[in-house]
Amino acid sequence: MGHRYGTILYRQGFRVPEQSTEKLDFGRRSEGEVGRIFPEVLDEIRGFAEACHTSYEQLAALMMGIGAFKPGRECSIFASAGGGNVIFGRNYDFFYSFKKHTESCLTSPQSGHKSLGHSDVFIGREDGVNENGLAIGMTGVSGKTVKPGISFCLVLRAVLDKCANAEEAVRLLVDAHIASAANFLLADKSGVMAIVEASPDITRVRRPVSDEHFIVCTNHFVHPEMQEMEDLEDRAKSQWDTIPRYTTISKTLRERNSRLSIRGAQKILAAHDGYVCSHQENIKLGTLWSIVASLKEPRVFRAEGQVLVTSGVGRAVLDRW
Repeated sequence: MGHRYGTILYRQGFRVPEQSTEKLDFGRRSEGEVGRIFPEVLDEIRGFAEACHTSYEQLAALMMGIGAFKPGRECSIFASAGGGNVIFGRNYDFFYSFKKHTESCLTSPQSGHKSLGHSDVFIGREDGVNENGLAIGMTGVSGKTVKPGISFCLVLRAVLDKCANAEEAVRLLVDAHIASAANFLLADKSGVMAIVEASPDITRVRRPVSDEHFIVCTNHFVHPEMQEMEDLEDRAKSQWDTIPRYTTISKTLRERNSRLSIRGAQKILAAHDGYVCSHQENIKLGTLWSIVASLKEPRVFRAEGQVLVTSGVGRAVLDRW
């Protein structure tokens, strides 16, 4: 898989950037944990590196250091189980300069589950839905520490490849030593939903409150035991809109009593109220893509850029397995 993918990108002019001594050391110290959780991806990295005419060490350092040496992403994710369906929605907000790197990949490992995933970094994923109707998306958090471990983009691929449902995914994520702070929202076609709030030091699982059938995460920790793991000063500077986005989405889902259609989910993600659909022109950062998934089928609707839905399904694209 890695060699085939690397060959395609290399022919298009892609080159693996040279990694610093610090990143190479971080990659070496992270390799053991990546191999414990997702050994198959090490072979994929080797094949990709060979196809791109670079060393395994250089590419491994790049993939294992993502999140530890990169600006955090400002994203919004929710899941809702009601009205006979399970809906997963996500906006991916990042710097406009990364738009040229965004991809949608259908991944079909011989010994794993097929999945449709989205990312701005090859091999890893920022969100996706696999053939079992399991959806996962991540959001970055301003954490206090970074330690060698498995990067968010690789552990997310591990979930898509290896897990059949949300509970399996929770167990995998809780067992993993995540290199940097992040939230992982999980939902499956049976209606099970959870958020794994992870840091290099502790990880906790958050479930929907008892009288609600939805769950939301943006770019901060909500679980009481995770509060001290977050750098609140950095959040105030770089992820200042995380609370308004969380509040806006939660309020809308609460008002709908969790009965959400594809159309309703698209409207939530396209709304400019509460900064949900982002366009921070002063720093050239905004929504790069949105997805809404109907997990019982499963179907994935995708839209690129900042989409304001006024009729129909906007510019959403429908994919079906």
